[in-house]
Amino acid sequence: MPHDDSFGERLKRRRFMRIAGAAGAAGLAGCVEGLQEGDDGDSDSGGDGGGTTDTGTDSGSGSSETVDIGVAIPFSGDLSDFGAPMQNGFEMAMEDINAAGGPNGREVELHFEDTNSASTQGVNAANKLVDTTSVNALFGAVSSGVTISIAQSVTIPGEILHTTPASSSPVISTLDDNDYVWRTRTNDRFVARVMSMIAENEGVETAAVLYVNNDFGSALADVFEESFEGEVTATVGYESGESSYQQSLSTLFEDNPEYVALAGYPESGTTILSQWYEGGYGGNWILHTSLLSDEVIDSVGAEVMNGMYGVRTKPPSSGATESFVSDYEDAYPDTQLFSPYSWNSYDALMSWALAADAAGSVESSDVVETLREVSNPPGEEVSYGEFESGVDFLDDGSEVDYSGPSGAVDYDDNGDVASDVVVVSVEDGEFVDQETIPAEDLV
Repeated sequence: MPHDDSFGERLKRRRFMRIAGAAGAAGLAGCVEGLQEGDDGDSDSGGDGGGTTDTGTDSGSGSSETVDIGVAIPFSGDLSDFGAPMQNGFEMAMEDINAAGGPNGREVELHFEDTNSASTQGVNAANKLVDTTSVNALFGAVSSGVTISIAQSVTIPGEILHTTPASSSPVISTLDDNDYVWRTRTNDRFVARVMSMIAENEGVETAAVLYVNNDFGSALADVFEESFEGEVTATVGYESGESSYQQSLSTLFEDNPEYVALAGYPESGTTILSQWYEGGYGGNWILHTSLLSDEVIDSVGAEVMNGMYGVRTKPPSSGATESFVSDYEDAYPDTQLFSPYSWNSYDALMSWALAADAAGSVESSDVVETLREVSNPPGEEVSYGEFESGVDFLDDGSEVDYSGPSGAVDYDDNGDVASDVVVVSVEDGEFVDQETIPAEDLV
């Protein structure tokens, strides 16, 4: 449900001012850089509870019927912190799209369901959205394992266009999906390769991998192992939520690896790093994006984490990004958390809406044919808050190239997007950028 009845009008008034308003960008730049953290969920805690409407799903231009769109994201469970910020991003896109009349003259209505950060409930949520609400497209989830389960059980066999703004496992790229699964979050294959490069650049000959035992963690471990030119002494999987990881740590450090790549989530990660320090195991750590938060440093201690390395995708720094953050803060002044997946969520829905307008249809089989056309070059540039301009270009017979607050949304053959990757280190209790690796060097 919209948080502010005036939000759509404010978006419309700002449409021609956003990118030009770069004067405030400098003050926001530090904020944006600090936001690109975190990784990779039926409750009413984060949306409309998946309420349904009898709106119909026929395609066509100028219809008074709304278009039902499903969103399955976590409002409970291990990844619940990401649910509300992602909902906000989706609703910002919906307001912007509807303020311009919607794709083919049909306004978008969002229906949210809670995945509970778990595959079983995620599939149940997706089934409810597809079978009961009859959505025309589905977005979600956060956990790669949940996204893969939804794709394999619901969206691929149902031929429903499915976009995740957050899941990063390389496995998603290999799904036999007939082009129905897409994402606006960079493939973790890039991150894993840079993690191996860090160890090599430090001149080490041995490294190990500790990973959360799910699709995200195991795929990253596989890519690290195949990329690292030295000896991988151990790859150890662990379960989230354990009180002790001493057995995993003992196995991990049995052959004294010089560096360990850690792919996991903050709750378990802080416990692991604290117990590593207390146990005096030695070596050093290279941390996945999901662990690069100030909360992790505060929990583990700066004196413990100083000297560790990390890898994250590069935060976008365009005027579109700065304008999005400013609008987000205006629309949700009481929010306790901003997630970079908010802008990935905005771009996922916006690229879908442009593709639906270009296709003249909201049917998934039609929209998948135009997603790359409206998001990849060549074409007239369309950016944040410019859905109306994009529709005007399409009505005039022009091609469009959409880029938004998450950066370029250039879908490749797998439906993936690519981002530059940043190497960071912990210095004096802060994450400090060291080097940026261009995406084209990692493909």
